[in-house]
Amino acid sequence: MAKVLLINSNRFKHPWPVIPFGLCYIATVLEAEGKNDVYFLDLCFSENCEEDISRSIRDFIPDVIGISIRNIDDTGGYNIHFLLEDVKNDVVDNCKKEFSGPIVIGGPSVGISGKEMLGYFDLEYAVCGDGETVMSEFVNRIENRQPPDGIKGLIIRRERIVIQDNEPSRVQDLDTLPFPNLSRYLSLDQYRRFGSPLLVQTKRGCAFKCSYCTYNQIEGKEYRLRNPAFIADEIEILVKQTGFSHIEFADSIFNVPLSHAKSVLHALISKKLDLKLHTMGLTPAAVDEELLDLMKRAGFNEVDIGVESLCDKILESLSKNFKLADVITTADLLKKKKIPATWFIILGAPVETRETVLESLNSLGNIISKWDLVFVSTGVRVYNGSPFANDMIRNDIHCTDDNFLHPVKIEPVNISLEEIHTIAKRFSFTHPNFYFYEKEKIIPEWLLMTGTLLLRMFHSRQPVWRLLIFLKKIELVTGISLAKKGIYCLRKELSKNKTRKTLGFSLLEYKLTDPKIHHNAKSS
Repeated sequence: MAKVLLINSNRFKHPWPVIPFGLCYIATVLEAEGKNDVYFLDLCFSENCEEDISRSIRDFIPDVIGISIRNIDDTGGYNIHFLLEDVKNDVVDNCKKEFSGPIVIGGPSVGISGKEMLGYFDLEYAVCGDGETVMSEFVNRIENRQPPDGIKGLIIRRERIVIQDNEPSRVQDLDTLPFPNLSRYLSLDQYRRFGSPLLVQTKRGCAFKCSYCTYNQIEGKEYRLRNPAFIADEIEILVKQTGFSHIEFADSIFNVPLSHAKSVLHALISKKLDLKLHTMGLTPAAVDEELLDLMKRAGFNEVDIGVESLCDKILESLSKNFKLADVITTADLLKKKKIPATWFIILGAPVETRETVLESLNSLGNIISKWDLVFVSTGVRVYNGSPFANDMIRNDIHCTDDNFLHPVKIEPVNISLEEIHTIAKRFSFTHPNFYFYEKEKIIPEWLLMTGTLLLRMFHSRQPVWRLLIFLKKIELVTGISLAKKGIYCLRKELSKNKTRKTLGFSLLEYKLTDPKIHHNAKSS
């Protein structure tokens, strides 16, 4: 019996800590029928990763270590936090220091840049695609002292060279996977304090071809649908096991295929559970009144909608499958049904202009509820394998040093990201429901926990993020927002003046050293 140490490396807590559901699935498969002994180390709330890793390896003495890596970075195109640096320093390096056996990395980020991450971490093995069957076969080979070569879904790197890049693994019948017992592997109390939801997938795969997205690279281009009755059974079991009632559907898009989403909701309604449901993705291309009625009956108290833009020209450039008219229809239906929504927009597509930026901001502000949250991101982060990345490589093979592992962002032709950032930032000061993501100013942990506690005390079904809108409305009424806007604008102006002065000194230096350069700069 092989001993496997599984490590959740994700410590990013915005907008809340994410329960490592996928890694629990892998642990459950590995332990099925008593085949392996699994120790689960969750570092999400660790105060000393080095000490926790060292103790786990020393006490458990594993034969294999598997590290789940959720995110490469925080996806912001303008102000990016490269999360892999933290994973390397806090997790991978400490594992290598204490353990000389095989270390395998996996998770969504590895499905995007597995080969590049092996080089970055200086490791041998990475899982690409669904990890359940790959890890089971890998551990079996290690236990029987057989080489892991040829395993579907496994990338192998030796002597700093990738020698095998096997095609991703896909579990075709997802209903064959056993339901994980989260309480066996995780201490859920910390997640409960933050209001973190349990995660459930109704399918894997994505058939859309959005220009910036890699979902169909991670999960495949065809939908693999789960049986709606099995999904409802799993949610019922999870609620009984954990006491959680907050469930998030973690599909790439929940409401496509529309008929399957409705079947899932019917199955869940039949269980008569008291749930707070949420989904990370609705597309305006497939929203109708029947869907929203079913969602309300099932227990949805909020939804997320990635519209990216409210300009048809931009939507087309991003290869979205809907138009502005669909967004307006969706917003009207959500207001009619009184379902709170978080709207996500990305400003900075290649053909973005000042006019399209203002069109998106103003249009969204006009059509949605003033108590809906708008999550604004400036800039499009380009990921390996996305259509944008493929186009950039075709046009300039030297556009990236590491195949888009470190952040590469699109610079629009007709407007700078700096100007987009400034426009959106100023807009957010006078629109309390527009939340502008900045890595230095994410929602404080104490505020998230306080809001969750208050909602629980008053038995409220309101989304916790409405507390953020409420606080920003107070700032607007009291004049604090206008003061913040004034300070921001003043700092921007001072920064511009400083840049001009610096440029002036540079031109003076050019004049003293190279009259030709000075002449060109002056004439330009």
